[in-house]
Amino acid sequence: MKKNFLVNMFILFCIPHICNAQDSKLPQNFLFDDSDIIIKASIKKEDSINVNKDAKEALNSARKLLNTKPTKLQKKKSPSYQKPFSQNTASKLSTFSLAPFGLFWDSSIIDTQSQGVKLTKTDMKDYVNSFIAEQLPKPIDFFNKIYVVYGQEDKLYRILAYSKLIDDSPNAEKILKQYFLFSQLLEKKYGNKEETFIPAVINKTIKNAQGKEETIQEPALIGNSNFLSQLQQGTATLFSTYNNNNVAAALSIGVDDNKKSYIVIDYKNLRILKEQEAQTLDAL
Repeated sequence: MKKNFLVNMFILFCIPHICNAQDSKLPQNFLFDDSDIIIKASIKKEDSINVNKDAKEALNSARKLLNTKPTKLQKKKSPSYQKPFSQNTASKLSTFSLAPFGLFWDSSIIDTQSQGVKLTKTDMKDYVNSFIAEQLPKPIDFFNKIYVVYGQEDKLYRILAYSKLIDDSPNAEKILKQYFLFSQLLEKKYGNKEETFIPAVINKTIKNAQGKEETIQEPALIGNSNFLSQLQQGTATLFSTYNNNNVAAALSIGVDDNKKSYIVIDYKNLRILKEQEAQTLDAL
């Protein structure tokens, strides 16, 4: 029950819009709305009722992507102009736990800048002390925009990574390959994976027992021929969450107005959030 509570709490933290559209130039509707009916489905299990040819092909496509071996991640070399830590800085950062991209949870804005990271102030809805981070110690080439949030306590507790935009196919094949790759890696690092697929509902014409045509509705599977458009319109959503009780991550797919797809990973440090909650309760 404690695990489910942490996962649910983390999903609620991930719902708000990530940043304003003018700054990120990415759409804001890639995440699910908690008012929707969330349908959890195993993407390896076929629905034996009313699965047509296109649905079977989509399911086979998803299975093929699931079985694809992970490709090697290309990491950028650290910029040559990054200065090495001073002894005092290295000693201080060693007391913090390592965060994604070579950053450190609990570190202050000044601590992060002392690593050679360039921080550019940006506005994020409902969050203070948020920045775009560049010149990261451990960058990954696939992600080209990283947001960091320090909060009122000036402690790094949230990191959001936006991938490059991808010219994708109508069935979203390219972004699904990346989604399954990073899903596998995040599960390996953080564990406790929970995947949610909210399918689009499509109309299908069939003949009933009396030989008359009638229209029924059925869920469209992952990787169907219109999956990219369904993700863009928000009629379909695919996301996963992971957590090891200290750190949680949410992986989701987005599609912009030009039908270019991308990945978002949202990291939250649950330990810091729990500590801040405890301090608030103590003060009440």
